Amino acid sequence: MGRDPMRIDSERLRIRSLEISDLESLKAIRRDRLVYRHEPAFLQELQGTSEEALAAIRGMELETSRQCILGVYEKADAPVFVGLAEFYDYKPSGKVISVGYRFMHEYWGRGIATGCIQAMIGYVKSRTKVEMITAHVLPENGASARCLIKNGFEYLLTKDEDWGYGHLSRADVYTFDC
Repeated sequence: MGRDPMRIDSERLRIRSLEISDLESLKAIRRDRLVYRHEPAFLQELQGTSEEALAAIRGMELETSRQCILGVYEKADAPVFVGLAEFYDYKPSGKVISVGYRFMHEYWGRGIATGCIQAMIGYVKSRTKVEMITAHVLPENGASARCLIKNGFEYLLTKDEDWGYGHLSRADVYTFDC
């Protein structure tokens, strides 16, 4: 018996497990270098071929993998792929989870990140026992920081982290108390 695919719906967005039919969308976001200029180099969707990345992502389950990457779709007459949302570093015993997101650059500035974070917070609050959500942002990604603050996250600290660039990167950590 297979697992139920993960799905989060809001008025504007659908966030769901990727399907085989999402391969072309995954290829498109992987090609969009603007998307990844403020993202870790080791993200799962960037590893191997697009087909290999999709297979790995589709195999992720929050409870067992401690992370999952989901497609984000703007609802319209036909849902349109706009990016990816990620839950990671899930620690049920510690009641902590981290969130991340990345969107095709042509959808930046449209409020999609704000809606995505709102939906992810709602999911965490209603479906888990998590008490704190964290998000890590490079300081030069001011738009993402503003989105988090708009959604109730608070700046906690700046620290050095391994983002896969061969050197430590300064990252701002934001937290949301559930």
